[in-house]
This record gives sequence, C-alpha cells and structure tokens, in this order.
Amino acid sequence: MGRWGQGSFIGVLIGAAALVVGSSLLGIGVNIASPSGIPLLLSTGDAGTLPSLPLPEGLTSVGLPEVQAVVAEGAGLLVDAREPDEYEIGHIPGAVNLPAYEFDDYFPEVVEKIEAASRLIVYCDGAECSDSVQVAERLLDFGFSDISVFEGGYRAWTEAGEPTEEGRP
Repeated sequence: MGRWGQGSFIGVLIGAAALVVGSSLLGIGVNIASPSGIPLLLSTGDAGTLPSLPLPEGLTSVGLPEVQAVVAEGAGLLVDAREPDEYEIGHIPGAVNLPAYEFDDYFPEVVEKIEAASRLIVYCDGAECSDSVQVAERLLDFGFSDISVFEGGYRAWTEAGEPTEEGRP
C-alpha cells in the first residue's frame, strides 16, 4: 500500500485522538485550578438555584429583586460586561457597556458615569459567565467600591419579562 497504507492511517487517527483527549484534560485541569475558572456543571441544587461564581474579597452578589429595585429607583449604575454587539442587541435600561475583553478601550468612555455612581452592579449573560466578575475585579483595582455582581445577568432579567434597551447611548 505504500508509504500511507492502512496501518499508517490508523496510527495517525490514534495520535489525533490522543492529542484531543490530552488537550481536553489539560484544559479542564487548568480551569479547575484557576481561581476564576468557570463552573463545569450547571446542575441545579436543592433550592433550584444555579451554583454561584467564586467572588473575590470586596465583591458581593445580588439577585434579581435587588437589581429591579436599583433600576426602578435609579439608585446605582449597571455595568454590562458583555461584548458590544450583545449590548447593542439588548441591555438592562441605563446600563453602560464595559466589555471584559475590551476593558481598556471602553473604560475612558464610561469612567465619568462610574465615578458619579454611588453603587455599581456588574452583569453579563448569566450564572455561567465570569466576565462580570473580571470587570468588577478591574473596577476594584481602580479603587472603586460598593460593587456587586448580578450573577443571573441579562438572561435572568429578560426571563423575568423586564424591559430592555437596544443600541448604544
């Protein structure tokens, strides 16, 4: 069969499968060891709630009722940590966009609103999204305080039938 016979083809397949399995195990191991790793399983507990993301010291978690009250009373600023295209499709009314992976580019655009806010609530897509925690940590590093993370995020907001806004401010 020549140089690329059946035996050599099977060897290549076995090598490729070993590479995929090894890479997957390495990725899972790094995620587990990382303090900001994402949850691997999103099964609900006895109370029917999703597992919480690990929050660093200085951050608190808030639920939907508290976010609803803040929005209704204008008692704080919501910070949307999702990508700009997701923000433009829909976001919580009054929220500013500060994407986790473009933080340095967007921060100058929103810093005045953040400085003027008495309270900050950062959110992203939902409980399995850690972008909100990353943005909240960066805000802590800049010296801001009274920062909370809305773990239910945009998904919980829309599932509750709450209003949304589209576009950029």
